[in-house]
Amino acid sequence: MRGYLLTVKNLVRWNSISNSHQMRMLVVSSAVGVMAGLGLTYVKLNLGLPGHKALFWMTPVLVARLLGRCRAGTTAGALAAAFTTFSLGGNLAGGIIGVPLVGAAGIILDAVIGWMENKKIRYGFFMFALVSLSAMAANLTLLSKRMINVVGRTPHSLFGPTGFWYDLLCYACFGLLAGLVASTCALLMDRYRSRKNLSTD
Repeated sequence: MRGYLLTVKNLVRWNSISNSHQMRMLVVSSAVGVMAGLGLTYVKLNLGLPGHKALFWMTPVLVARLLGRCRAGTTAGALAAAFTTFSLGGNLAGGIIGVPLVGAAGIILDAVIGWMENKKIRYGFFMFALVSLSAMAANLTLLSKRMINVVGRTPHSLFGPTGFWYDLLCYACFGLLAGLVASTCALLMDRYRSRKNLSTD
């Protein structure tokens, strides 16, 4: 009986520690999303390429999720970035109507990364491939809003240089690149953190 009570006590303590970590990382992910939203609003790159904004909001949000291990970190960061840009007059996924799509992109990434963590898949080719492909899929979800609400002066056509297939390719490439850059940054930062901890020990 005593052993059972000790086990329950340790389990409750572990859950409270885990929950507090999740809350801290949720705040961190949201803060990263806000900073990404500020950058998107005030830094105008004028690349003129569909889907390129994923590099500037998805990449930092993904890095925070991979390092912080918050189960809803990408969703929180993505929504924070979307609401920040919208409230400051910026445009991410077509404004307020596109916010649910940004949230859906975050959910896709959280689901894939959460599955990887449950399977204990750490840094390696499989992890890089999964994160990159899920980031590509997440960015492609934002393309549906662009297809419904035409952005810019040139109307969308199926086969033109500014048409559907061009947009599809750009969104896919930038999503894939965002996932690859985020995975690489997370790997380097994690190794740096591990070495720093070893040196202090």
